[in-house]
Amino acid sequence: MIKNMRRVAAAAVAVAAVLGGTAATVAPASALPVVAPVKAANPGVGELQSKLALVLNTGADRAARAAELEAGEAGLPLIDQVGTVIAAAPPSFKWAVQGPVNVAGDTMTAGLQTSIEGYEPWNFTLTWREIDGTWKLTREAECTVAGIAMLPCSL
Repeated sequence: MIKNMRRVAAAAVAVAAVLGGTAATVAPASALPVVAPVKAANPGVGELQSKLALVLNTGADRAARAAELEAGEAGLPLIDQVGTVIAAAPPSFKWAVQGPVNVAGDTMTAGLQTSIEGYEPWNFTLTWREIDGTWKLTREAECTVAGIAMLPCSL
């Protein structure tokens, strides 16, 4: 133990000699934290339900709705028509995003189930694409939603 203390003292004297005999405090080197881009967790069924509800809400802010679409502002005229059809649907019409949510790279899929009282439910697959860190409803999915409302798709 004393031998080790003598080595540390000798090392301190050597460092002081290199520094010109001045007293100096040498801080231990520390590694800077590695900063990786923050990637939001993939949305779950509830968040996708909310995103789709916003898109279909013709009374919501247009910019917020367009931000949820891969087609952006160009996708709103078709989605506005779908929203109008849904608003006029019978009260027994229901829709819900269903799991599982599957992610492969920048593409995510989830189910959409629609139903009307007295009929078996219909199931569809919707796709979102991650663009600039945001999951956006794809043009293909927008056409699927339009088809549910019996509307032609022109995207």
